[in-house]
Amino acid sequence: MSRAAFMFCKRFFTRPALLAFAAAALFAGLASCRSTQFLIPGARRAVIGNIYVEYFNIADEYFKIPNYTKAAEYYLKATGNKQIANAAYFKAGRSYALAKNWEKALEVYLEILRHDKKNITAMESLAYIYAMSGDFEKSERLYLELITSNPDLARVLVNYTVVLVTLEKYDEAAKQLEAIKAKFPDEEKISSLEEKITAALNPPSDESKGNIPPELMQPELDTSGQGSLRSRP
Repeated sequence: MSRAAFMFCKRFFTRPALLAFAAAALFAGLASCRSTQFLIPGARRAVIGNIYVEYFNIADEYFKIPNYTKAAEYYLKATGNKQIANAAYFKAGRSYALAKNWEKALEVYLEILRHDKKNITAMESLAYIYAMSGDFEKSERLYLELITSNPDLARVLVNYTVVLVTLEKYDEAAKQLEAIKAKFPDEEKISSLEEKITAALNPPSDESKGNIPPELMQPELDTSGQGSLRSRP
C-alpha cells in the first residue's frame, strides 16, 4: 500500500481497522511478488524488501496504540529484510516484554545473546525478564556480570540492588545502595530502597518472600541494529 493510499484510508478508518487493512494489502502484495516473474533483474527482491519495511512500519503503529502482541508479530515479519533484521528483532523482544509475555521475550533475548554474547542491551533486558518472571537467581548473576564490566550504569545498579533485596541479601544490597548514593545521588529510588533495607532488620513475613519487585526499572529499547544477529526467515 502506498503512503498516499494509506493517508487517504486514514481519514475513514479507526487505527486498528486501518492497520488490519494495511496488513491484508501487504500479504496480498507479497503473495503476488512470489508468484510473478519480473523482467527487470533485482526488481522482485527490491519490492519484497520494501514490503518487509512496511511490516516494520505497521509494527511501529501497533506499538504506539499500544498493542504490543501485534507489534511483536509484525516486527518478527520484518526480520525478512537483512538491513532491518536486528532492529526489528530487538523491538520484537521489547514488545513481548511490555506485553508481559516473559516466555517469548526470553526466547528472543536468548537468541540475540546466542549470536552476540556481550550485547549489553540484550543482557540487561534478559536480567530484567528473569526478575519479572520470578527467576531471581539468574537475574542476580546476570546483573552482577553487568555491573562488574559496566559499573556506571545507574539502571543496572538499581535493579541489581532490588533483586538482592528480594533475595534477602541485605548486606550486599546495602553495599550497592551506598554505591548508588555515591554515583547517582539524584536517583529517585534511593529512598524506597533505603526503607526496604532498613526494614529488613526485622525478619520479613513468609508472604513477602519471592514477590516480583515493582521497583525494577525497565531497560531501554535499542533500535541501533548493532550486533551479530543473523537475519531471520
